[in-house]
Amino acid sequence: MILGLSIPNVGPLANCANVTEIAVNAEELGYACLWTTDHIIVPNSMPYQPFGNILESMTTLAYLAARTTTIGLGTGILVLPQRDPLLVAKQAATVDHLSNGRFTLATAVGYIEGEYKYLRADFAQRGRLADEYIAAIRALLETADARFHGEHINFDNVWFDPRPAKPIPLVVGGNSAAAITRAATLGDGWYGWRRRPDQVSEALGRLAEHKVGDSFEVALRVEARVGGAIPGIEPACSLQGDREAVAAQIARYDAAGVDRLVIDLATTDLSDYLNQIHTLAALHDPSPSPHRQQTPPALDTGG
Repeated sequence: MILGLSIPNVGPLANCANVTEIAVNAEELGYACLWTTDHIIVPNSMPYQPFGNILESMTTLAYLAARTTTIGLGTGILVLPQRDPLLVAKQAATVDHLSNGRFTLATAVGYIEGEYKYLRADFAQRGRLADEYIAAIRALLETADARFHGEHINFDNVWFDPRPAKPIPLVVGGNSAAAITRAATLGDGWYGWRRRPDQVSEALGRLAEHKVGDSFEVALRVEARVGGAIPGIEPACSLQGDREAVAAQIARYDAAGVDRLVIDLATTDLSDYLNQIHTLAALHDPSPSPHRQQTPPALDTGG
């Protein structure tokens, strides 16, 4: 199992200096990838934190592509149905080009109805839109003579370059049965959030019903705090407590079938954040998981 980091492009730490320092340190420490959170405009009836201050996902990754050299970059996750999928495809291809093939596109359907309204997108149809948009994006990124004819997206006879030199992994996020099915049928991997090890095993059972291939990757985002508790977060679906407790929980996720554990640190202090990622890096054994012979190369370098 490998470790990724949910970089704080959202909340009190979300500014240029902080995300740069965190990204550079994460790369030096051997983290496999950096993932951004995505929201654009949310109702002010919601609390200001965490989404009142947020750096846009794709442009943040494009910037970090220039400040790093080896670490993977990914959207964790992009709320796809509220965006134009053709623009997302162009942004994905551009970030992948600028990062020399280090990009992974992970998408989900989101949950904030007001945000959909502001962005003139159909919240009620977000699942169907996601299915169509993923297919359209694949056509642009993976086909020399790209063409697609769907209910909402139609194109042919188009130029779309630069296309990726190798396929960009397209990962589907979400914990619902529909999201897991979408990941199995349309994605190269599944990106879950705040799941217990037994819930990961259950999701893997559902994925197996769809006969996903050996290259299909299971990623899980969890809150983490070494040396303390995380208020309001169940210990069984997070990393918290002393070093021994955190190390034991990492081992449980590894045994459950997680290929990539994405760490979302529960702190708003930069010094504390950097200390935490150093501690977690020292606790983690990056040897291959027993349930998989090797990590798929495309996903290991791409996000």
